[in-house]
Amino acid sequence: MASLLDLAASLERKAKSIDEAASKLAVETAQTIVGDLAFKTPVDTSQALSNWIVTLDSPSTGKIKPHFPGEGGSTQKSSAAETINQARAVLAAKKPGQKIYITNNLPYIRRLNDGYSKQAPAGFVERAVLIGRKMRKNFKIKG
Repeated sequence: MASLLDLAASLERKAKSIDEAASKLAVETAQTIVGDLAFKTPVDTSQALSNWIVTLDSPSTGKIKPHFPGEGGSTQKSSAAETINQARAVLAAKKPGQKIYITNNLPYIRRLNDGYSKQAPAGFVERAVLIGRKMRKNFKIKG
């Protein structure tokens, strides 16, 4: 009987490690996507790139002001870095089983993604997701 209990305990530990690995993969994928979005979103005032908001369990419904307001893309690097830092802070609290949401609720984000700005080709959002998926393919579960 002890061997069945040992087997059950071993299977529970393995299931937990798989859940933790899947959660870590989700965090790394989200970080990759947000990082790409932060630097590929067309920038004038930093409003659009600052509004890539990462949340857990439910999507953001709000809008925020630019992290570092500017003109003509002058604050892109600092606003992108802050967008990434805020995403990391949220993702650091993720537990296995929690969903990750990356949202941008600005009314013009779709138009930017459709190629409205000459700064970025159409489909920069889809590109970021593809980069995240590619990174995910290289992930290996250890143990």
